[in-house]
Amino acid sequence: NLSQISEFALVICSLGIGFGHITDETMTIIIWTFAVLAIAASYLIGYNQQIYDAAVRLGNKLRGIQESDDGHGHGDHGHHDERDIVLLGYHKIAFMLIAEIKAKSPQLIKKIHVIDHNQSTMPKLREIGLQCTYADISSADVLEHAHHGEPRIVISTIPDSILRGVNNAGLVKVSKQVWPDAHVIATADSPEQAKILYNVGADYVVRMAKLCAERLHELLAENRQQVFGGGELQEIFQEYKKKDKELRGAKGFIGG
Repeated sequence: NLSQISEFALVICSLGIGFGHITDETMTIIIWTFAVLAIAASYLIGYNQQIYDAAVRLGNKLRGIQESDDGHGHGDHGHHDERDIVLLGYHKIAFMLIAEIKAKSPQLIKKIHVIDHNQSTMPKLREIGLQCTYADISSADVLEHAHHGEPRIVISTIPDSILRGVNNAGLVKVSKQVWPDAHVIATADSPEQAKILYNVGADYVVRMAKLCAERLHELLAENRQQVFGGGELQEIFQEYKKKDKELRGAKGFIGG
């Protein structure tokens, strides 16, 4: 937290007074500034995301950037009607999802619209045919302008532990408010979170622990003869590693 003046500043100012570089009045101002910011920071730290978002909106407004801008300097969203899959936020799970789709079902790329607040990845995503919009995914008004038309599926792939200023329950509510007929898929870290998401209207909830367990069960069940019959397991593992390697090659278009 760099919002307040540190104690070291008081030491420097004391030395400054001793050398005659600053006056006692300056030291008084520094002390009062230190006291006010030190106390205020304790209360404001809980609102750091909201303060950051407000600062970003102000900065973008001063630079003439609209939150629903598609990154090409215009607001042409006429081709969004064909994009019936909306990704709210773009992080690790969305990254791997796009890689899987590109490797196995590339025709779906032209059906996906990514809405996120991070513009740095959007140029590479657009190169492969994804529609990308820079916007605040927690705002209903912004989402309504960011994607025209009614998507069939809305997916939130970022867990609450990473989201800032909003959670998956909030995204489900906002999605249902903006697109009431859309099927909403959310992400949970625990069964308790999954229950909450279903209660607020999620149509399906993804849990990482459950997906990992299903993948391991698939590995064991599909190869039960080798696993339980004394067969060669190394060949099975090599085959799975080959699939993962092919996927890593396919995702190289997005960057790290």
